[in-house]
Amino acid sequence: MKKDEFADRLTTVTHVFTQNRRRIILGGGTLLLLVGVSLAVLLYLRSQQTKASDALSAALVTYHALVTPAPPQGMTLPHFKTREEKYKEALRQFTEVSVQFRRRSQGRMARYYAALSQRELGNSAEAEKELTAIARESDPDVAALAKMALAALYQQTSRTAEAEKTYRELESNPTALVPKPAVQMALAELYQKTNPSQATALYQQIEKENPGTTAGDQAARMLRGSAP
Repeated sequence: MKKDEFADRLTTVTHVFTQNRRRIILGGGTLLLLVGVSLAVLLYLRSQQTKASDALSAALVTYHALVTPAPPQGMTLPHFKTREEKYKEALRQFTEVSVQFRRRSQGRMARYYAALSQRELGNSAEAEKELTAIARESDPDVAALAKMALAALYQQTSRTAEAEKTYRELESNPTALVPKPAVQMALAELYQKTNPSQATALYQQIEKENPGTTAGDQAARMLRGSAP
């Protein structure tokens, strides 16, 4: 793939993500603070201008596509009428990439997103099975992403102890794609329901250790009780 074609693909995915970033959530409503995981993924792949990168980028565009019965006039970006339609297509694309490029980083990342697509389609058992396998077998960055998603699933299904344990493991072993502040924000949300005083202490720690960052600002809003 030519360099300018790859750059155009990056621009398209970046635009889709930035237009929808506030609607991308983890589990029970936590604002995703992985510094834009899809953008980080693209940076992770920037140096690999290959067919695999192109295929994964196209699937990411589908995953973050707008869902609307009536798209705005003149809209050229991908869009779908229903969430089910969107995530079924995303699952198809990610599965194809994961099989075709299973030995490459793009294939491993696609497998992770295929599991997320299963989750969005309501197939929680299948999603958990895949995420567990990815967390055990994949490279450190993708494994951390899988563990983060697993923790959210545990939280959604009232397995609080498992969720807390997983978040704590990630907090102790941050990666480029799953930094410590993002994990702490998710853990603080968990504590809001189980241990409010611990949640407050964690938000204070995040704000103190991450001034002028997205995580620090979000923690400050939570402390003021005015988070969006």
